[in-house]
This record gives sequence, C-alpha cells and structure tokens, in this order.
Amino acid sequence: MYFIASLLLIVPIALASAPVTSSPPVLVWGVETPKATSIFQPVTTSQFQKIIRNLQKNNMIIIYLASELAAKDINCDLCFPYLTKIQPMNYYSQVEEPLNAVERVAEKTGELIWHIPKITEMGSLEAEMELPCQKGEIHAFSFNDRNLLAHDAAMAVATYQFSDCPVVHVYTAYTEEDKALQRRKSQKTQHMSIKNKGDGQPSNSDTVAELQPHQISHSQADNMTVLRNEMIVLTFRNIIVAIKEQPSVLSPFNRTEVVLVQGGEALQVGLLNSHDIYGGIVLVLHTELSPLIVELMPSQGNWYLTRMIFMNNTYYPRELYFFGFEFSLCCTDITVYNSDGSRFSFFDFHLDILWQDKDNGLDLEYEVKPCWNCSILMTPTMAQTIFVVLIIAAILWMGLAILLSIGQNQLLQNANDPDLR
Repeated sequence: MYFIASLLLIVPIALASAPVTSSPPVLVWGVETPKATSIFQPVTTSQFQKIIRNLQKNNMIIIYLASELAAKDINCDLCFPYLTKIQPMNYYSQVEEPLNAVERVAEKTGELIWHIPKITEMGSLEAEMELPCQKGEIHAFSFNDRNLLAHDAAMAVATYQFSDCPVVHVYTAYTEEDKALQRRKSQKTQHMSIKNKGDGQPSNSDTVAELQPHQISHSQADNMTVLRNEMIVLTFRNIIVAIKEQPSVLSPFNRTEVVLVQGGEALQVGLLNSHDIYGGIVLVLHTELSPLIVELMPSQGNWYLTRMIFMNNTYYPRELYFFGFEFSLCCTDITVYNSDGSRFSFFDFHLDILWQDKDNGLDLEYEVKPCWNCSILMTPTMAQTIFVVLIIAAILWMGLAILLSIGQNQLLQNANDPDLR
C-alpha cells in the first residue's frame, strides 16, 4: 500500500517535469491529412510519423525546411502569396520535432535524400528540383534561413514541377522560433512554481516577480472571474450555453454552465493578421468543455464583437455590441446565437482592450477605461415595429379622412350665383 501511494506521488512529478520540445508549425498540401485533435496541444512525433508513413505508401514526399519558424510566420498572408492560394491546405500549429519523425520513416523504408538549393537563383532552383517521380521516396530541401518570400517562390516552382506526380509537400523548420520556445519553457516553469506555492513562500524576490503575472491572470473576487493579459482585462460572473435538444421552435433548452479549466493559462490573445492589433484580435478562453474563441474587429474608432466559436459551433450577435477605443465594454449580459437557435451568454461582462504600448493589463495599478454601456433602449425589432405602426396609422387616418369627406360639397360658391338655401 505504501508503495502504491509513493508511486502516485512520483508519477505526477515525473509528468510535470517532462521537457518542452521544439514544436515548429507544419503545412502539408497535395493530399488531405488527419486534422489535429486540438489547436492547443502539439502533434507528437509519433503521431506525425504515422501520418508521414501512411502518406508515403502512394506518394513521393518532399519536405522543405526553414531554419526556424513560429505560428505567426505561417499566419503572415503577405509572406506566402502562393501558398495562401493552395486548397486544401493542412495546417498543424505545433508538431514536436517533425524532421525527427520524417527521418524515422526514412530509416525503415529508404534513404532521406537531401538537397541544398540556391533559392535566390531561379535557374539553379529549377534544375535542382527536376527529380524523377518515384512513389515512396522522401526528398528534403534545406533552405537554412527565414526568407519566407523566397521559400514561397521556391515551393511554387516545386509544386509546378511535380504537377503530374502524386507528391505530398511538407513545409516546416528544423526548430521552433527560439523566442517562442523559450517563452513556452518559462511558462511551464512558472506554472509548476504556482502549483507548489502553497507548500511555502518563495525564498527569493526574483521568483515572486516571475509569478506575479500568472497569479493575477486568473482570479476570483466577489463571485466574479477576472482574467488578465498584457492586452486584455476581462471580467464576468458566469457563462451559460443553452443548446436546443431538437431543432424545433418548441424544443426545450439544455442549459450548461461553462467553467474555465483550473491551472494553466485560462486566457490567450491572438492577432488576426499576425501584425498588429488593428487587424482584429481573438480571445481564447480554455474551458472544461471546449476552447471558447471570441472575435473582435476594429472599425472607425470602435471595437465590434463579431462572433464566438464554442464546441465547433459559431455564434453571432443579433444586436450590435461595440465600444470606442477610449472606453471599456460593460454589459449586464451578452448573448450570441447559433443557426439552430442555441445561444451562448456572458453575465456581468466587462472587457477592456489595451491597444496602447504604454498600458499593461498585468499591472495591478492599471485603471480600466470608462464604461461604454451596451444597454439598448431601442432594439431593431422595436424600431421596425414602431415604423410599421406609424405607416398603418397614417393609412388609416387618410382613409378615415376620405370617408368623412363623402357627401360634402367641395365646390366654392360664386358671388353671382343665387344662394344655395
């Protein structure tokens, strides 16, 4: 019994201390591949090895390797004018050591054939890519830099060269961007420190300073959930999703409270255009049921809440939820709707977007901007109803006036005519 109890204590520690491996993004085109189970969990080396092994049976595989890549590089539409036009395109935001997976497949089936082309010399590049079409072969083109535009042009040439051959193209990197990798490593270390904080106080002030952003990123106060990020301060009381049991008008709703996951980073913020905040942002809340994605778009000095995605369903607001750049959004409730009538609601919702570099949502001294109340005095439905009622009233008034005028003499009497009576 003592052995089992000791084992239960040791296993979580061993799991928590697992190293963070380099996980660059991967693009695959030329054939459909299995979708990633979660955009927040990396595809493991063994999983990607299985995908490559299955593709190798009926295809030739060409892998293109940049020196390092991050997910934000792949999201740069201007960097890949050719790749953005390819459909279907299979995207894995994180794959643990993809080159290692390809090398394992090549070890069992044949040699991994390496090429080091001069991607800036188009003639040399075309000559290097004139390869015989052989199913099962794996070719690796080493680019050895982060010149994304040059990579895009080179891959366009390769795709054209093998248009008559069953080829699967894979674009990835030797390693994940160093900055992104170090950030994930530091986050993992910080989460472990938070977990152990209850055992005793940190022994040095540096550790406390590192923990502060994570301690205040997710907190509870007066039954309110407070989530903080460098760009976002989000507060709400609770979240309810109401799903129709059957797609009919009289079908009852099955209401479920959505709860955030305990531990880890509950809120993440991403840029829609990967360049700046003015292209729109997405908030990702990690819940026990599914990641919740909230999309906000800027337009003419205002932020607009455009949609939410939850459990693979997209919800749209029926009213305009917007607020100015110099304000924060304050709503007693926000409700968005699905096409089948299901609805998703935040209660006591407060959102502040920090779009200026001088502001930081993790700063406890930061004061949120004044409230922009989303209470609606005149809904579109009410406005339409009033408009229709006014038109009907005008028509009735005109009809009544016509009826009352029947039988009345409308001709004016001439002065020379005899009296009518």
